[in-house]
Amino acid sequence: MIDVLYSLMDVNERFNRLIFDSLYIHHLDMTINSSFDHIISIDKQISRICEKILPRIQHQIERLTVQPHSIKSILSFNYPQLYSLSFVNFPEKIFVRYLIDDLFLHDLFAKQITHLNINILNKTPKEYWLLRTYFFTSILSLCKRLINLNFCYFSDQDLPVSIYNLPPPSFKSSTLTNLKINVEIIDDCLDLLDGRLNCLSTLIIKITQISSTISNTDNI
Repeated sequence: MIDVLYSLMDVNERFNRLIFDSLYIHHLDMTINSSFDHIISIDKQISRICEKILPRIQHQIERLTVQPHSIKSILSFNYPQLYSLSFVNFPEKIFVRYLIDDLFLHDLFAKQITHLNINILNKTPKEYWLLRTYFFTSILSLCKRLINLNFCYFSDQDLPVSIYNLPPPSFKSSTLTNLKINVEIIDDCLDLLDGRLNCLSTLIIKITQISSTISNTDNI
């Protein structure tokens, strides 16, 4: 986490070697412990890490975990070895802005990212399923090499998407093999299995509403 990394900086030469050792630093976790905020501001921590550490390790980072407070600074660096990206506690309004406008993120999605975790912060009503559905379909469209996707499938969240009856071009992937997702109804599950994700081998799914009838019987 940011606070741990920050606290180790410049302690002594041994810790510096550990921080910059390519044998150890492959996953950069830029989340932060809120209890550390009263000591040093978040912005100051991020600024110093970006100035002192990232230029020396960016070429070896394979996995990256970001929160809203760190994403802007972190995505200003190139990570040639990066294949896994995790978004933690992102409000929907912030996540949609990056999904639409950030060209560097688009490039990462298209050329590098094979593993993606999306954790949306639940500060909006559950009925905001339309926006989450947009996130899901956009990610499948942008990520040309995606293999593993965890989309809002976390134990403390209940944020389903609804893809039932979306026309076939709305979402598809010829690379995705593993998917974790929350959906509204059983018909959403059936649509995920109708061939648009033709390489899917593992599906872990939570269905919010189980009814006694199924509309989409053609895909059973």
